[in-house]
Amino acid sequence: MAVAVTVVLGGLLFAYYANYVLDRSTSTDRARSDQSAQKAVDREQSAFVSAITPRDYEQDMPDAVAILLDRPLAENEQATLTALKGNNKKAVWAYMKSLGGRLVEYTSGIPPLEDGHRTSGGKAQTFNLNLNSDRSAGLTINGLTAVKDACSAPTAQTVVDIPPAGSNPRPGLLWDLAGGKADQPEGPYVLDEGEDQGKLYFRHNAIDLGSGQSNMAMLVQPEVTTQTCKWHINASYTDTSGSHTQRIPSGTATITTEAVPQEPVHYFGWAISQGWGCIGQMSQQGCPATKILERTRPGM
Repeated sequence: MAVAVTVVLGGLLFAYYANYVLDRSTSTDRARSDQSAQKAVDREQSAFVSAITPRDYEQDMPDAVAILLDRPLAENEQATLTALKGNNKKAVWAYMKSLGGRLVEYTSGIPPLEDGHRTSGGKAQTFNLNLNSDRSAGLTINGLTAVKDACSAPTAQTVVDIPPAGSNPRPGLLWDLAGGKADQPEGPYVLDEGEDQGKLYFRHNAIDLGSGQSNMAMLVQPEVTTQTCKWHINASYTDTSGSHTQRIPSGTATITTEAVPQEPVHYFGWAISQGWGCIGQMSQQGCPATKILERTRPGM
């Protein structure tokens, strides 16, 4: 009996030590294999995800705006609009938004830019761009390039214009998309006030994502003049496997930045201390500043 017990215990000890020695001898290979598998899984994920959201104009109304609508206003709609005060931009926007209106911001001029380019002083539809990566390994975005996909004349038929009485640049990045598809976009430039204003962002900065880095949120101001443009962003980045490019938005989706037509069917312009002026095929009721605007209306 004692001999049998000894044999069993000896067998168990031998098996234990044999497994121990095998485990130690293969641990490095298994660790390398696990690490390689983790890296492969990590690379299978998108390098980063992007989210584009419109500016919240209910909470943050620009100093000067134009509101666009794809049809002329009916007589009762004109009466409702001209009963509002143009300096109450939120009320005007709330009403026009309920009709399907779209808001365009006047952009503020900034000094000559780092590369000598001068912005065309157009208008913009500002949005927030959020970039985030869940990758364990880090990556660096070292360039964002705007690419025009198509440009065309603006199609809005009604413009409600509340021009600037003086405004300041907003923090964020500026792209100048003036002109048609063949015209090369310029930027992005730094809009923030301070010593970096007007500098090419990626000449001096990069965006680090992944490896526990916080997401990157940026305000983007794309300026257009006479052409509405559909466009996208090519993001250049590097990671442990080399250099790559990722499209924003993904697939074939595009960003639309709408221009203001120069001769809409209906033009409503607010003149400070004078009221509304109405130019075009509409009633003049509620439009005491029409003659003033006909003389002074700036080029759109």
